[in-house]
Amino acid sequence: MLLLITKENCMNCYKAKMLLINEPFIEIDKAFVSSSILELANDEYPIVFNLLGNYDDLEKHINNRN
Repeated sequence: MLLLITKENCMNCYKAKMLLINEPFIEIDKAFVSSSILELANDEYPIVFNLLGNYDDLEKHINNRN
């Protein structure tokens, strides 16, 4: 599942949500996100993360890479 960090009046945020219209995703407004995370994107939005899930999901992801 994808996690989108968006901001108001953002054309690329709108386009990303339209691209994902039939896909599951979580949207969080940048006002609710740590500034440390926001710095990763140099003020370019949306910021997109691939959300793996919990520890078990991480373990499966790592083990499937090998």
